[in-house]
Amino acid sequence: MSPLIAKVQSLVTSPFGLATLAIGIPILWLTYRAIVFLTAPLFSPMKVIDGPPNRNLVMGHFGDLVNGNGYTSLSTYKEQYGHVFLIRALFGELTCVTTDNRAVAHLLSNHMTYYKPEFVRFQLSYLLGQGLVSVEGMEHRYQRRIMMPSFSSSHLRNILPTFVAKSAELRDVLNEQIAASAIPPTVDMAEWLSRTTLDIIGLAGFNYDFSTLRQGKEGSELSASFHRFNSETQSPIVMLLKGFIPPLRIFEFDAAAREARTLRKIMRDIGLQLIEDKQKEVISEKASGGGTVLEKKGHDRDLLSLMIKSNMSTTTPPDQRLSVSQILNQIPTFLLAGHETTSNSTAWCLYALAQRPEMQSRLRAELLDAFPDDNVEVTIESLSALPYLEAVVRETMRYHAPVELSSRVAEGDDLIPLDREFIGRDGKARKHIQVKKGDTFMIPIILMNRSKEVWGPDADEFNPDRWLVDRPAAVSDIPGLWANLMTFLGGQRACIGFKFAILEMKSLLLHLFRAFEFELAVDAKDIVCKELIVTRPFVRFEIEKGPQLPMIIRPVNRA
Repeated sequence: MSPLIAKVQSLVTSPFGLATLAIGIPILWLTYRAIVFLTAPLFSPMKVIDGPPNRNLVMGHFGDLVNGNGYTSLSTYKEQYGHVFLIRALFGELTCVTTDNRAVAHLLSNHMTYYKPEFVRFQLSYLLGQGLVSVEGMEHRYQRRIMMPSFSSSHLRNILPTFVAKSAELRDVLNEQIAASAIPPTVDMAEWLSRTTLDIIGLAGFNYDFSTLRQGKEGSELSASFHRFNSETQSPIVMLLKGFIPPLRIFEFDAAAREARTLRKIMRDIGLQLIEDKQKEVISEKASGGGTVLEKKGHDRDLLSLMIKSNMSTTTPPDQRLSVSQILNQIPTFLLAGHETTSNSTAWCLYALAQRPEMQSRLRAELLDAFPDDNVEVTIESLSALPYLEAVVRETMRYHAPVELSSRVAEGDDLIPLDREFIGRDGKARKHIQVKKGDTFMIPIILMNRSKEVWGPDADEFNPDRWLVDRPAAVSDIPGLWANLMTFLGGQRACIGFKFAILEMKSLLLHLFRAFEFELAVDAKDIVCKELIVTRPFVRFEIEKGPQLPMIIRPVNRA
């Protein structure tokens, strides 16, 4: 054994050596980042872009973005510096923010050139694993191709009854709360919606019933762990630091990090069993020759079965099939991204309408007119025929986007075209952004969704009626996938499950507003927005309790 190897082994096995590494590695990393901070502006072509002065040597401008002040801060910067400006990420990394439609379309359509930054991929894979939303390049293309059949319109038609049944069950559970109380009860709608959508994704995704609506937070090992993780005080600052300083990722600084490890293990164990069962079913169906998995045993309502069937199809080239590990990584994506997006979007819709009783009444009247009782069948067509419901859902997704920001990093040198010129620090007008490999960009979804230049002077107001009249011409230029919004992004990285989420949300609103009147149990200003993967409502003076939306519910008087 060489002396060098012997010294290394001695270093990593002794307590003193481990302590030295634990302190030394972060110091070396911080030194490296400090050098980057000082030298990057000297060599980056983006140095000509104007922007606000750095706010903090460590956090840059990200401290505001992750603490619920993102929209306010970005709006201020845009007013001062225009539609292309520069901010600082952690440790001074230059980040270009743009609301220019042509530039954003370029970033999204060239998905093999612009990836999510490594620190973002870490944050996503922290819980979701190496699934569809975390991976890039050809692996993302293969995963998306295998998953596409699971989200087809025909499949959504088949799983709609699951949405309806669980939405009705939520209504029944809330009615029981009312019956058990002498006064209109206060309930945490964020919690109840999270339970409901977890049950829905369990059934629609895997034909697996978590039963959290009836059995509560401890109804299953997964739901119990997820509730504990959600209830812990999770620091977005810690997550950002881990994203930018890889050596810190080995440390579990808080209970949330430890619970995340438990949650990942539970999802993996459940996933392995589900995949094994589904693969056996597909093989059995093929061997029997008596139909497909889609025709028997109700598996036409199961996203995982469809994905496995697509993966095992003879039309899928063997070198493009997903491994068991890759399929396994989709299960956390289904479970967390699938149910958290809808539950929180629906919660924000309740929050908005609880402050506007006239909108609540108008929506309720439309719903009761179309569905006076449960005997009327709920179909995709019947839900799509309700203009005010559609307007409310669209306005919620515009005003309360579940994800407010999306970042990209250049994998090579490029030239990004612009619709409009920007004036650089040197006073020159430019119609493009010169890009060097490694340059980072931020797509401010919430800023584009609320742009007064696009949506008019009332863009900062929650107004569903904007969807019932002719919209401004500028709206048509927005490069978003759905409803001329950036909410679900666009291009090859657009949200694959957006139709699933919209249909599920409509089903929930249908059953909730036909049955109840909603009122906030705290002042509207005491509900604050914090983002951890998605935007969630918190009570300002009870942040430590995790996401909450306390509401007073009353039964609808149909007399």
